[in-house]
Amino acid sequence: MLQSLTDTLTCDSSLLHQYRSDEAYDYARELHAPDVNLWEWLMQKIGELLNDIFSINDKGDIRIIIYIGLSLVFIGIIAFLMYRFQPKLFSRSGRLKGQNTDEDNIYGVDFEKEYAKAMEQKDYYKAVRIVYLRTLRWLSDNKKISWELYKTPTQYTREFLSTDFLHMTHCFMRIRYGNYTATEGLVAQMEAWEGEMKKGGTV
Repeated sequence: MLQSLTDTLTCDSSLLHQYRSDEAYDYARELHAPDVNLWEWLMQKIGELLNDIFSINDKGDIRIIIYIGLSLVFIGIIAFLMYRFQPKLFSRSGRLKGQNTDEDNIYGVDFEKEYAKAMEQKDYYKAVRIVYLRTLRWLSDNKKISWELYKTPTQYTREFLSTDFLHMTHCFMRIRYGNYTATEGLVAQMEAWEGEMKKGGTV
């Protein structure tokens, strides 16, 4: 009669615990859900990329020069666009309260009617402005300047070299932007300079 065999296998619980606590033997770890979700992983990668781009390793890192150059170019572009499309932001705003603050547009204006009205009301500030804008219109129509709404009076003096026009521009700017008081005599002088220019005046 066969004798039953005795089970000689034993379990070393301490050794088993040692293997279970060793990550090298944790074969089921790949089945576990990741601790970081997709959004967090993406933001982590973006953060690493930005950190790599903007981190400066030492004083000799040339990237700092590149970043400063790019920043200056960007600021320059913004400033140019603001100056080109919003010139009022760069103009002096020192004007007398209560004075006409319309745009200095030379088109769509009945200069003779507006001039007569200003003189009748003794509004010499407006009369000086009308005479100057009327002169700009004449210069533009005769191709002596290239008129643009955003240009300053000084720019026109560089396009049309005339002593009379330079005097007119200087007086106009003092009255328009410098808060100087316009007088009837100054209006007459502006008209005299305008007449000399149209006759070919001094250059």
